[in-house]
Amino acid sequence: MENVKETLIHLISIPSVTASPSEKEAVMFLEQILKEEGIETERIFKDPERLNLLAHLPAKQPEEGPLVLISHVDVVDGDSDKWNWPVFGGVEEGGRIYGRGTLDTKHLTVMELNAFLNLKRSGRKLRRDVWFLATIDEEAGSKFGMEYVKEARPELFQNAMVINEGGGFPLRINGNDYLMLTVGEKAVCRVKLTASGRGGHASAPGDDQAILKLAAVLEEIFGAEDELCFGSHATQEAMARILGGRTCDNPVAADIFGYAGQNTIGLRDYQIGDRSNVIPAAAEVVLEFKVLPGTREEEIEAFVKRHVKAGVQYEILSFERGFESNFDNSALKSLIGDLRTISREEGFSCEVLPMLALGRTDGRFFGSEGSMVYGCSPLLMDDSFDAVLPKVHGNDESISTESYLFGCRVLDRLIEKNCL
Repeated sequence: MENVKETLIHLISIPSVTASPSEKEAVMFLEQILKEEGIETERIFKDPERLNLLAHLPAKQPEEGPLVLISHVDVVDGDSDKWNWPVFGGVEEGGRIYGRGTLDTKHLTVMELNAFLNLKRSGRKLRRDVWFLATIDEEAGSKFGMEYVKEARPELFQNAMVINEGGGFPLRINGNDYLMLTVGEKAVCRVKLTASGRGGHASAPGDDQAILKLAAVLEEIFGAEDELCFGSHATQEAMARILGGRTCDNPVAADIFGYAGQNTIGLRDYQIGDRSNVIPAAAEVVLEFKVLPGTREEEIEAFVKRHVKAGVQYEILSFERGFESNFDNSALKSLIGDLRTISREEGFSCEVLPMLALGRTDGRFFGSEGSMVYGCSPLLMDDSFDAVLPKVHGNDESISTESYLFGCRVLDRLIEKNCL
């Protein structure tokens, strides 16, 4: 397994910050590895300096839908003054590898690459097509990354099984160890509220102020958040069954459990004038609704419409559907069973606990097309969810070497089980 460690360290040493020239360098590094193994690759790009990489292992007679291994090689930057190790050093010390991307998501990129190469090396018959897809621009919304790949190659996104980021981190809950597996993501709806009124000098404020109208509507909307009772609770119910109840002694686990049953509203952006001492004639805010899978755009619109008053208009700016695996699906049951068995055989005795991804990932481009998306980069308790969350986009991001090598072995065997 020494090669997978060296590959990760090299990939971390490439400072592939989103939209920097090194995004391309990271993709070309992976491309060279695949070519050396005799695997043809395809560059997919909206901008020739910002590449996405696609490789394919075809099955002669596919018996199942394709497996797509996705990850992103772009990363956020880091403040070297706040790090104890070089941000892009890939330094291994004290049993850990330090550097930006060790957790988000270069570790998954190399885990998937390792499994993909091993399928090729095995020389055995594939029962499904397998794709390796490494993209850029995920940290900035994916317009040059997965969003464009979907425009260029829409057939990849239909009825696939997808391995993605967001899951695989372990948690100890109520005295037992669990490996988290993401099985869905919430929908996101952005709504702009615009109020109009009488503008003027601040020395003579009147009653007909846009900002007062907007404030009143916002107070009512946020006060009515409990009315957002739509969407699926299937993931939360599955979690409760596996945990044997709805209480968790681990605060992070409790938050994850609660997240799988909540619809929330956040303030995304606002504009309330651009001059001091002047009452603006218009004011606007953008609200972000994060709602459970199965929620429809019309339900959000009906909620907003109920609470908008005279002098305030609304506009639905965007709606991205949520998605969720069917818990009666035999493929999901097999995946959970295989992940549990392989993890135990590799030395980690655990159960597998499904969850909703805590944010929006590139998996949304697949989930919205009916593909089954699973977040799975298996790790050990050295990298438990509560320990790694502050490190993702934080200082001294790192991964346990033992944990990472465990994940390489488990994902390799899991993918082999589902493909050969």
